[in-house]
Amino acid sequence: MSQTFISILVAFFMMPFLIHELGDHWYGIWTVVGSLAAAYHLFDMGMASAVTRYVSSAFGKKDNQEANSIINTALVIYVVIALIIILVSIAASYSSRLFFETGSDKDLVQTLVLIIGTSIALEFPFNALAGVANAKLRFHQVALTRIAMTLLGAGLTWWYISQGHGLLALAIITFVTARISNVLYLIICKSAFPGLKFSRKSASWESGRELFQYSAWSFVIAIAYQLRNNVDNFVVAGFLSAASVTHYAVGLRLVDYIAQFLGQATNMFVPIFTGYHAQGNNQELHSKLLFITRINLVLALIAGGGLVIFGQAFISRWMGPDYSDAYWVMVILLVGRMIGFANHPLNSAMYATNKHSIVAKIDIVEVIFNLMLSLILVQYLGLIGVALGTMIPLLLLRLFVLPLFACRAIEMPVKDYYLCMARPLIAICVPLVITFIWVRSSAQVTSYPEIIVSSIVMSFICAAAGMKLAFSPSERTELRKLIPGKKLKYLI
Repeated sequence: MSQTFISILVAFFMMPFLIHELGDHWYGIWTVVGSLAAAYHLFDMGMASAVTRYVSSAFGKKDNQEANSIINTALVIYVVIALIIILVSIAASYSSRLFFETGSDKDLVQTLVLIIGTSIALEFPFNALAGVANAKLRFHQVALTRIAMTLLGAGLTWWYISQGHGLLALAIITFVTARISNVLYLIICKSAFPGLKFSRKSASWESGRELFQYSAWSFVIAIAYQLRNNVDNFVVAGFLSAASVTHYAVGLRLVDYIAQFLGQATNMFVPIFTGYHAQGNNQELHSKLLFITRINLVLALIAGGGLVIFGQAFISRWMGPDYSDAYWVMVILLVGRMIGFANHPLNSAMYATNKHSIVAKIDIVEVIFNLMLSLILVQYLGLIGVALGTMIPLLLLRLFVLPLFACRAIEMPVKDYYLCMARPLIAICVPLVITFIWVRSSAQVTSYPEIIVSSIVMSFICAAAGMKLAFSPSERTELRKLIPGKKLKYLI
């Protein structure tokens, strides 16, 4: 959680700094290059999740030989993938020249694409160690390393960009800090697993086949995830301009911040659901699923509602009045993302019961409709059209299609799922609407202190209403066990 908080805090201060120093055009170019780099992660093919699963299993059996076999097999696979990414990066770097007119712009963008692509490629072999740190409970060491690299990268970026250096310096800093992070991660894994040995002889076809078999549906989900999160930037850049990507990114970034915080708070229920499924205890699985769904919905309504109410003032204060168009992009994307977060427990249940192919198929349909709608609507509504193209498929599929198939898969009546949402919606929406009317009609909330204080008061009122009214007496008892501090327990 602290790693996520620091990353978001650093990004919060760095984004307006970089936009101011680089300008909308070049920050938009950097965003598009970053989206291209994110797309390279598709080459992982879900392999990291498979490596994590099998390495953890080998450690559970105290079989170091099997763990080394999985790691070395994965290393061979990842080295091949890294070479492919480098070749793709070379091709992409030359292709990028077609989108610019001046020679200096072409040279710079070509260099950026090549540096970032090579950086991503060099990270892939270290994915062979996925699962070592987690299985050996070295979370804190990995988190501290990432925090240190985030702060180092931010410091170097601030210094060099403020001295007049441009995107090339930013790309080099990204490359260097990534290499330091890779080396530190290797040291952590070697310390956690002293028996780690790198040898081509330890790799085996059998281990490779197991990894590929497990990673198939995870790969499909990873493709959908990357496309969902990055296709918008390419549509905006292609139909509008690089500067428009910057405005779109402002709204998108705020939604991402909220989603990251909420995801860290509740994204740990797959093992719990797996235990109930293994025991054949469907009643408890259903009960906990509905309980966690209500928790997610309460959090989504409070966080999302607060961003809708105070987001316009915040964006104006954070980025300036020229970025007011980012507010509606944020609101539209927020609707879809919060619905996705609220029913994320269904995703967890599908993984726990080995039915995640349902999620993968729905994700594929969602991405296809996302791209089609965005390409159509951007021509009529601009940035708003791209945001709607993303939100509409997510809303329809996550609110109606996923519950229908998921509830059937775990043998739970779908009406129970929808009914569990009624109490949170009524309990939270009433104070949210009152606050929205108050802010729009009479309140002057413009400065950071006013936004923060008003948001805290609103969150406290909504949380109190949600805790008292959205949960049954038995669920409130469970919540009291989860909330630290005697004073906070009085909310429930």
